[in-house]
Amino acid sequence: MPRYNSAKWVPYSFVCDHLQDCEDSSDEDVCVFPTCVLSDQYQCANKQASCVPLNQRCDEIVQCLDESDEADCQKNVKLFQSIFLPPPPRLVNFDGRGNVEYSPLDMERADGGPVCPDTHLFCPGDGYCVPVYVRCNGVNDCPGKEDEAECDTYTCPGLYRCRGLVTTCVHPDHLCDGWPQCPQLDDERFCNITCPHNCSCLGHAFTCSGDFQVELFFDLRYLDVRGTGLLPERIGEKPMLIHLSMARCELKQVGNLRLPNLRSLDVSDNRITSFSASDLSGLTNLQNLSMARNPLSGMFTGNFSLISPVNEVLLQIDLSGVKFEELDVRSSLPFPRLRSLNLTNSGVTRVIGDGFRSMTSLAVLDLRGCHVTDFPRDIFEGLGNLRQVFADNFKLCCPATLPAGFNPENCRAPFNEVSSCDALLRSDFYRVFLSVLAALALISNLGCFCLRVFALTGRGKKSGFNVFVTHLCVSDFVMGVYLVMIGVADRMYLGSYLWEDTAWKNSAGCKVAGLLSLLSSEVSALLICLITLDRFLAIRFPFSRLRFSPFSAQVACLLTWLAGVVLVTVPLLPATSHWRFYSQTGICISLPVTRNEYPGEHYAFGVMILLNLVVFLLIAVGQISVYTAMTGNSITSTDTGRRSRDLIVARRLLTVVVSDFLCWFPIGLLGVLSTSGVPIAGEVNVGMAILVLPLNSALNPFLYTLNMIQEKRRKAREEKLLKFILERRKRELVEGAGGTDMEML
Repeated sequence: MPRYNSAKWVPYSFVCDHLQDCEDSSDEDVCVFPTCVLSDQYQCANKQASCVPLNQRCDEIVQCLDESDEADCQKNVKLFQSIFLPPPPRLVNFDGRGNVEYSPLDMERADGGPVCPDTHLFCPGDGYCVPVYVRCNGVNDCPGKEDEAECDTYTCPGLYRCRGLVTTCVHPDHLCDGWPQCPQLDDERFCNITCPHNCSCLGHAFTCSGDFQVELFFDLRYLDVRGTGLLPERIGEKPMLIHLSMARCELKQVGNLRLPNLRSLDVSDNRITSFSASDLSGLTNLQNLSMARNPLSGMFTGNFSLISPVNEVLLQIDLSGVKFEELDVRSSLPFPRLRSLNLTNSGVTRVIGDGFRSMTSLAVLDLRGCHVTDFPRDIFEGLGNLRQVFADNFKLCCPATLPAGFNPENCRAPFNEVSSCDALLRSDFYRVFLSVLAALALISNLGCFCLRVFALTGRGKKSGFNVFVTHLCVSDFVMGVYLVMIGVADRMYLGSYLWEDTAWKNSAGCKVAGLLSLLSSEVSALLICLITLDRFLAIRFPFSRLRFSPFSAQVACLLTWLAGVVLVTVPLLPATSHWRFYSQTGICISLPVTRNEYPGEHYAFGVMILLNLVVFLLIAVGQISVYTAMTGNSITSTDTGRRSRDLIVARRLLTVVVSDFLCWFPIGLLGVLSTSGVPIAGEVNVGMAILVLPLNSALNPFLYTLNMIQEKRRKAREEKLLKFILERRKRELVEGAGGTDMEML
């Protein structure tokens, strides 16, 4: 049921029938009617599609809607029979030629009146039964005028309501009886239609599930043969066809259809590879075209001249699911009256040329499912009629992109959790936190490295533990470099990020930044695991030779760095380059903590969630084992100083576990939840990448090096105190010895 230029829905069977149903006549204005070419046919004055046989002209039965087939005819002169009605009870009927027939009624009701059949109504007080179609028709048919009473509340219960009228109704027994009772003749209109056995029919609207003799139905208005395999050449001559659906018919081409009144054509889900102007040349009134999910090699081909009749009337085009990456609207779609263009899931990534400037009447544009990253700045320039835009890229909804006067609230695009139209980082809060973490990661880890390499002396410098912590400082320093790169890019593109977003995300700098972030996080996790293993061996097996020497620690660290380099370079290999692993967001890394799908998400989940979860569990088990061993030894030890030192070390180890838990557990939990289908807000991605992921890099120097400095200072104070006590004791002994000698003298 189509709706034309009004809010009213009109059945297909009532379109192009010479009767105005829309207030603006849009259901009739553009119709093209065939002419009667046979010599034995009469053409109605209104040019209606159905021609009247000459032998039925002037037969006192109206067949032309304008009654032109009965105009200028010599009428049969009927003698005036009587001004008196036959006595009631009587059944009144009309024969269609103006003659009135009276039939006697023998049955009577309890009140003495006649019993009228269902096709008639009783005239109270008069004893006559008149047909129901004369009820409320504006003519007094009952002698007492009862048939025109209370017409405001008459609702035609159980009857057929005549088209365009509220109160004029026909009993089902009078439908298709050869005599039209409705003013517009609609009670006799669809009487000679035989619905095929595999079709469902409503007037001239057929919906079929199998093949049938479509050529026998000349006056079809609506035909849906989707999935039947019916070929276009079988449609034949259907001059009044309004809607045609041939979806899923395995079509390879549309064919040269000649359907002058066709307004809607659906050939979606076929195997059409090309579509040219010649395919539309016989569809001069086509307004809606669906080519969805066809394997078209590109946009339309051929010469779509601006003077083509199709160009001037086509209002809607559906190309959803048609796969092509590049869209040149200027050369492909010169349709100045086009109002709606659906490119959903078409895979368009680039819009070239002058954008959509040629579609000056475009009101609705749907680009959902298209990762449009490259488009001209004036993509919507001159589209003063644009009212709604649907897209997957927030940049298409930036005020600088939209035409003047467009309401940004009518542009629907997913919220970008990282960037805004003006800046790489959409929030000052992110900038402040990034600056703080970057400063901490760089300064503290640089200091940690210098202290471990240049300031540490003695046995501590030559231990495997020192080697591990030194490499950990380098790894965490790399995270600080990543944060600085993101901060510099944010500052560089501030105010113009809208036009630099694609260039930045595809740049070598962004790839390097993302690589450094992932490398730092993975190597740091593995190094902390090695540190835990080293402490476990030292505490659990204090007298064993099974522990890391400086050389073996260096080898383990080099292998760890090698493993990290392999993990972060896999997404850059030729076989995985299409992942765009480090180009998903402006911060150059996309954690798998949301339900957003992207190539390589399973690899990201395996590395950032599963691998890190296993490493964290190993760290937790090892640190807890060390903690229980040290607290157990402290309880049984009688040395108060040793017990105090062991408890301090145990608390520090517990701090390491807690800090690792706070950094990695949220990421792992959100990753598992998102994989399970639990909705996770998109802002979580940038929060995890900027706020949580670098946190360990800023905390590790304090956990592994500053504690060492504090311990060293504590030992220095203890040694100083012990030295002071010993010197004092020595002086006391010397002074005591001197006093004894004096007494002896």
